[in-house]
Amino acid sequence: MSDERVVIVRGGVVPDWTRHRVEAVDILLERGTIREIGPPGLAAPTHATVVDARDRLLVPGLVNAHTHAHGGLAKGLVDERAPLEVFLAGAGALNGNRTTEEKYLSALVAAVEMVRKGCTACYDLALEFPAPSVDGIHAVAQAYLDVGMRAVVAPMMADRTLYQALPGLLDAIPEPQRTAARALVTAP
Repeated sequence: MSDERVVIVRGGVVPDWTRHRVEAVDILLERGTIREIGPPGLAAPTHATVVDARDRLLVPGLVNAHTHAHGGLAKGLVDERAPLEVFLAGAGALNGNRTTEEKYLSALVAAVEMVRKGCTACYDLALEFPAPSVDGIHAVAQAYLDVGMRAVVAPMMADRTLYQALPGLLDAIPEPQRTAARALVTAP
């Protein structure tokens, strides 16, 4: 009977950057913590779960140091060639007035995508429009917890709107959108 708390990863290769090569190793983990890295055939308890990694490169988990989980449900909705200002101007429409469940789902999609690409941790600036909420931040944090990813979740906040921050942007917007943009204000 295997014990999920003890895992032996057999035969993966790790990069040795100083010698510009890879080396086959076994890695012993206990309760998710690396206890030993050694040559193939490393001793392990008989009850350990064995992971065959002979065709795998083993590297530390990546860290995404700047992400926005609220974008998980908005992928593909803005032309990728659009300038950042165009994308940001539409962010309220893409992400505004979401339910707590939608905030959770968006973060869940983003977290799964990151884990599939090798990220094990992230710093998420979570946007809630029109204002941050305790329930919204908890929903985002719960999504990361459910995926098993470490995350720092911080509410994205500003003291000025995009239209106030970029000189000339309001003047470039036709009426009646200019009046609507001028009426937007940040949360206190």
